[in-house]
Amino acid sequence: MEHTHLSRLQLGYVNKAAFPRISPIKPTRQLTAISWQPTRATMGTGATAAVAVSKQPIEMPEALPLDFDKSQFNRDINIKALKITKKQCHRHLLNKPRLRNVMDIPGDDESRLLLLQEGLTIEEFYERQISGEPSSPPLTLHDIITRDSLEITDATVQLTYDDVSLGDVLHRLLPENIEVPSSFEQVGHIAHLNLRDELLPYRKIIGAVLLEKNPRVKTVINKVGTIENEWRVFTMDLLAGEDLTVTEVKQHGARFCLDFRKVYWNSRLEAEHKRLVEQKFNKGEVIVDAMAGVGPFAVPAGQKGCLVLANDLNPDSYHWLVENININKVGYTVCPFNLDGREFMRNAAGGKLQVEFTSVASPQQSKKKKRERKKQEEEQKTGEENDTVHAAVVTEEPKAAVPDAPRFPVPIPPFHHIVMNLPATAVEFLDALNGSFDPGMWKGKDLPTVHVYAFLKKDETVQDLQRRMEAALGGPLESSSIEFYSVRDVAPNKQMFCASFRLPKDIAFASVGDKRQRTE
Repeated sequence: MEHTHLSRLQLGYVNKAAFPRISPIKPTRQLTAISWQPTRATMGTGATAAVAVSKQPIEMPEALPLDFDKSQFNRDINIKALKITKKQCHRHLLNKPRLRNVMDIPGDDESRLLLLQEGLTIEEFYERQISGEPSSPPLTLHDIITRDSLEITDATVQLTYDDVSLGDVLHRLLPENIEVPSSFEQVGHIAHLNLRDELLPYRKIIGAVLLEKNPRVKTVINKVGTIENEWRVFTMDLLAGEDLTVTEVKQHGARFCLDFRKVYWNSRLEAEHKRLVEQKFNKGEVIVDAMAGVGPFAVPAGQKGCLVLANDLNPDSYHWLVENININKVGYTVCPFNLDGREFMRNAAGGKLQVEFTSVASPQQSKKKKRERKKQEEEQKTGEENDTVHAAVVTEEPKAAVPDAPRFPVPIPPFHHIVMNLPATAVEFLDALNGSFDPGMWKGKDLPTVHVYAFLKKDETVQDLQRRMEAALGGPLESSSIEFYSVRDVAPNKQMFCASFRLPKDIAFASVGDKRQRTE
């Protein structure tokens, strides 16, 4: 390709923010003799966004081998580059970590190459408009070129398998009529896929490439079937990596340990966890979390300063709920229970729960106590993580979070919120609120706001959901008092909603006769 020289360029405008369409290419390796010498790239679902791999047919056997020839991804790309002085380079670099958009030129110590987007043509230098200062009119790239004396040149960059994104690799390896997976859920070191049936014959090669392209991933699993058991867990197929499902996740300042094989966790609900805790709960309020899981609502609420009664029937969820209370040091605000959801809510509403919180350790705690606690923590860390780690923190009774820590009993307080996060069946549990509230305990107090999660099919409306809620509650709700919030699309024909409403008095304090009459 012929070298092109254009006069004068103001490099101050040549940055990613100014050119959303002319962003510098994102090489992952240093350029030597105007070519990459790649080792291992930073990978993910799209590590080298500026590089598009041409999709050419590859002869592959029906069962794709895991040791495929990676040299088939090698190719050279021809791109435009700006030749600039060191001084100009220093003033206008993008300065993003792990990106080398500016390369040395062998034999030219006074200049650098700023690599531009693949496919950029000379014509586009005259056509694309660049926004400058707010007070200045937009200029074309050619207009800006006249501002400084810089050279536009050609460069060849060598790409190999390590520089190609996960999606582009799968596009090359899988048959042309197969749609490659576009995303996956990451739970700590676990990559969780939900592959469609047509992808199952290729699941092992998909898992192998995903594992290789994501250094933080150690285990790749695929969901088998649907979630139909009462614990909301699914059968999983190990596609690649270690068979290790105990992991740690961090969400809005909290750490959560869990066994993904035995408990329910969905990283895509992080925004919803944050919404409820930050927008609906106030410091000092009391929260009843009836289906708490491992604590994604309870722990952050406890960190905020709410008092939380957190319950889950799954023994494994309860185990990790207790563990996460310990890890995040919220035993003085979060009290765990291992009860049936209906029983838990009825007992909470009637003031029949035994509530004990862990007291805050005193700064004057004796050295002996500190040594004992340290020894206990070390003992908890021994053994195989799947079976014996942290077993000491799990007790049969749903009491305080730390077994040997001082506890202080508190009377059942009138609570402000009830969270029912079991979308498949939570609406059915609303019947536990009918007539369960103790009039003396709640005299002069506002009844709680209920946040119940549910799935809606494509042909269902929020009015249909309201009718289901009223049928379970045994009484009507004012439509204007219900807030319906769309949480996320679970599937093309399935949506998850959160319905929030203040519990009506005639439902909360319904007598036995009222209940019978409503049921009939």
